[in-house]
Amino acid sequence: MKAVIVILLSLLVDSIFAQDAHYWTEQYGTRSMLMSNSVYGSVEDLGAVFYNPARLSFIEENAFLISGKVYQLSSYAFDTNSNEERTSPQRQSSFGGAPSLLAGTYRIKGWDKHSFAYSFLGRRKMDLGITESSSTFGDVLPILPGEEHFSGDVYLQKKFNEEWFGLSWSYTPNENFSIGVSNFLSIRKQNALDETQIFVFSEAEDVESYKNNNSYSFSHTGILWKIGLAWNHHPVKWGVTITTPTLSLSGNGSFAYDYIYTGINDANPVYERNTQSDLKVTYKTPFSVAAGAGIKVKRGSVNVSAEYFGAVSEYTLMTSVPFTGQSSGDLYQATLVDKLKPVLNFGIGYNIVFSDDVFGYISYSTDISAAVAQPSDKKVFRSKTYASTFNSNINHFGGGVVMHFKRADITFGASLATTNYRVKRSLVFPNESGGSGILDPNAYTDVKWNRLRFIVGISIPFLNDFAKKWENKLIDGEFSTN
Repeated sequence: MKAVIVILLSLLVDSIFAQDAHYWTEQYGTRSMLMSNSVYGSVEDLGAVFYNPARLSFIEENAFLISGKVYQLSSYAFDTNSNEERTSPQRQSSFGGAPSLLAGTYRIKGWDKHSFAYSFLGRRKMDLGITESSSTFGDVLPILPGEEHFSGDVYLQKKFNEEWFGLSWSYTPNENFSIGVSNFLSIRKQNALDETQIFVFSEAEDVESYKNNNSYSFSHTGILWKIGLAWNHHPVKWGVTITTPTLSLSGNGSFAYDYIYTGINDANPVYERNTQSDLKVTYKTPFSVAAGAGIKVKRGSVNVSAEYFGAVSEYTLMTSVPFTGQSSGDLYQATLVDKLKPVLNFGIGYNIVFSDDVFGYISYSTDISAAVAQPSDKKVFRSKTYASTFNSNINHFGGGVVMHFKRADITFGASLATTNYRVKRSLVFPNESGGSGILDPNAYTDVKWNRLRFIVGISIPFLNDFAKKWENKLIDGEFSTN
């Protein structure tokens, strides 16, 4: 039965690989990363281009930032349970770099109350692949007489990368109030693969095989805006940020479907295969509004933030051209859809001042899933697939220390994101009657996901001097108003 359990892992693909239904998974700016998104009203570094562009006006000098180097360790654990047996937990982990921020500010002569910034940030990124293989000998398939050699392979992959390129502007009419806007160009690429292969050598010395593949990929380009308002009223800093839905500029995608089956125990063999490309893609994101405040206390400051994300009604992200199965003559059409519910996230962080040169940070934030709990079509051909089905909420914890030295500022920190969720299993395995014969309806799998990030940041003065010289050339040249 262990081989069957391995194959059942393929049914986890929608729940495991849909973390883009979360909005607070990433943080930006070396110090802001330690504060777990609690800085919408009080951000003090160049993470302002994302959290609240209005606060750029309160950065007194031109600045240049490459976020501290961030490494992350992601791990999954699958613990399968059924009436028949409980398997040993299976684990999958990966280690590598995490999305980061590059940003800089500049000013234009004669526009003293205006501040400008450019930025590049990794908004979302995942590259995860799982390969499971198993083989056994026994009466695995009751439909076949006697015992058989049985082997199965499952390939699961989900990869997406979303990058934002932005220009920001901020204006402060007085020392206590500012307004700002960030305009981002969003480029997203995503692909997913769910493939199962089964091979059987029966007691009658017949070889049977089964292959099923459902995969898609798409790319999308769009634009969106963040509009911020910020106030300083000692001892409180506070602000509001509005984020618009993404406006689609272009998008195209492709999909592939394979169903090859020799026909176990005199069932009709199947051969169906179709690939399509240059399909139109529409990708939607919600409207959101965030508010936050930073309150000075005796030994530092307390920062709180909350952000509300609106719902996205069900829509078709991509649809295939109808096609006819070669062996069945049936008409098929695949659609990739999405639907998101409204969510409210909140975060709290504490910045403690140990001395003039040493600052500590500790924080917590929620990361509520916007996915609607609707599983994708589990048939051999998935006529309807939901892009977001991971409906488990994530908790984020962060902390670290910033040390100021004469020739450098050094940041050390870490953050942990964690969640647990349970997935029921079901299997559509072809046989002569269309049933399964190997399904345990009471089986389930517990999935544990953890992501640990290590943050190391070094700010060296000569880098700031270099950036300042470069910005002065821009001010004296094409950006000069003289």
